[in-house]
Amino acid sequence: MNNLSYLIKQGIRSVWKNRFMSFASLCIMTVSLILVGMSAIVMLDCGIILDNVSDKNEISVYLSDDADIKHIGEVLKSNTLTEKVDFVSAEEGLKKMIEQYSEQKELFQNLPYNPVPATYMVTINDLDKISTAVQQFKAIDGVYKVNAPMDFAGFIKDLRTTFTIIGIVLIVALGTVSVIIISNTTRLSVFSRRKEIAIMRIVGATNSFIKTPFFVEGLFIGLLSGLLSWFVTKLVYENLYNLFTQNLGMWNALGMGDILQFSEIGWYVLAACCSAGALLGAIGTVLSTGKYLKV
Repeated sequence: MNNLSYLIKQGIRSVWKNRFMSFASLCIMTVSLILVGMSAIVMLDCGIILDNVSDKNEISVYLSDDADIKHIGEVLKSNTLTEKVDFVSAEEGLKKMIEQYSEQKELFQNLPYNPVPATYMVTINDLDKISTAVQQFKAIDGVYKVNAPMDFAGFIKDLRTTFTIIGIVLIVALGTVSVIIISNTTRLSVFSRRKEIAIMRIVGATNSFIKTPFFVEGLFIGLLSGLLSWFVTKLVYENLYNLFTQNLGMWNALGMGDILQFSEIGWYVLAACCSAGALLGAIGTVLSTGKYLKV
């Protein structure tokens, strides 16, 4: 226990002894974690925005004149892909059309019959399965036509995929840079203490005894980077959130009214930043000592 306490103290003291390189590592890791953290939160917000936009997407199910409206409604509601079903009668549909084309009211005067069919507006719970939903709805007796914004669904799907790829690439790239920086810092620290290490080896110190302070050093820098990155991320995100929510009406219309508040995820972000920082610091140290520390 005394040995472990000694090694931990030595690792923390080493941060101060090599303060220039430690500070450089701290800055690089902090910036990397800030970018990764902000990217992750923005990815979550983009997912929420895309989900909100998707919720506004509806499939129009047009009914035949002799259709059993009640039965079709029950079939649509019982479908596993259905989230919401709204019925629009032929009269309501015509009224909405007249309001929509109010500048051409003369087109709707003296109509011999109502050309607008009774319609069910169906919102599905998985936009990726919109093609399946369309095929299932078309197969229902009494349905003569189904309209769905297939291009819009494809666009949303491609957008999600693009955001996911960008997020993964960014996280991997920044994580790799952080590991390399920590590894190089540890390598310099090992080189500067080569005489001390040689003496320790002569008196019989084990490999783990020599390596542990470097491991603690990387871990400590990583934890500090995590705390700093969390604090900066909190300040930046809260300011951006306040900026975006000044006009809630406009953002709600765009599907952005439900973006995350930092208070909802603050503890998760703190845990993620500190864990990621400690992990990156530890990995960088292990790689460096394994390659450059000849013990």
